[in-house]
Amino acid sequence: MASLQRFMGVGKHPAYDSALAHYEAGRYSEAIPLFETALRECQDSLVQKLARNYLAESYARVGYRRLNQGEWERAYAYFTMATDFVPEFADWWFQAGFAAYKQGDYGAAAKALEAALRINPKFVRAQLLRGLVQYASGQREEGLDAIQQWAEQASLFSEHLQEALQLHREQRYSEAQQVLESWIRALEDNYAEYIQQGDEAYRRGDLQTAEACFRHVLNARPHYADVRNRLGVVLTAQGRLEEAVEQFLAALRINPRYVEAHINLAIAYHELGNYEQAREVYQQVLAIDPENRIAREALQRMAA
Repeated sequence: MASLQRFMGVGKHPAYDSALAHYEAGRYSEAIPLFETALRECQDSLVQKLARNYLAESYARVGYRRLNQGEWERAYAYFTMATDFVPEFADWWFQAGFAAYKQGDYGAAAKALEAALRINPKFVRAQLLRGLVQYASGQREEGLDAIQQWAEQASLFSEHLQEALQLHREQRYSEAQQVLESWIRALEDNYAEYIQQGDEAYRRGDLQTAEACFRHVLNARPHYADVRNRLGVVLTAQGRLEEAVEQFLAALRINPRYVEAHINLAIAYHELGNYEQAREVYQQVLAIDPENRIAREALQRMAA
């Protein structure tokens, strides 16, 4: 969770404090039961909010590991648990869809990908994977047409796609599916690696490397709202507030209900001295999430 408010709940519950220490060290499996304990036991609404978000991201981080290990059933379970707590991240739905596809559960895969595309209709990888799910489930012509359409829009034609098309023409459908899968997975893995490297660089304070990683992803995939938000946080940490505002606004154009980007935008506006704009953004947060304590307390401080 690339938030400027990451430590606001520290000191309010020991399980939360311990969970956050594990999370920051990358020990997500150890963090999960502690965040769950904090959710059950702590009555503080801010800790509840933060623990819920960190718990979701911890599930997702373990899910990525399970994907890399080929443990499809467990990966699907972790990503669906992540989306149960925080349903607005399109990439988590995509990963759940891929894990379901790998299990041969094409119905579950299609549902997860539809959820991803409701959040971000321009999510090309999800569109490509949805076409592959159609292809694998027997709707070969429809699926292949969809893949070609979205590949053309995103300028993603490659030797892999051409090879798959040739195999399809030769009625070697299983081989064509394998080539398409490898191609789509390679696209995903490449950018997921850069995002992970950016997150790690941000945690250790290497802001230039973090910025470079996130910009690399956005140069090819400009519609990743969560990466826009991450880049905005990095720019804010460098004092480049006007540039950060541009990134938060871009994230919100992609996903208007992205609460974290709203909060980060309001913080940047406030640091720039644009208090009225900050107030308006915090009010927008409460319109989306009426129980959001960060926004409520910020508005109270501004009114004092």
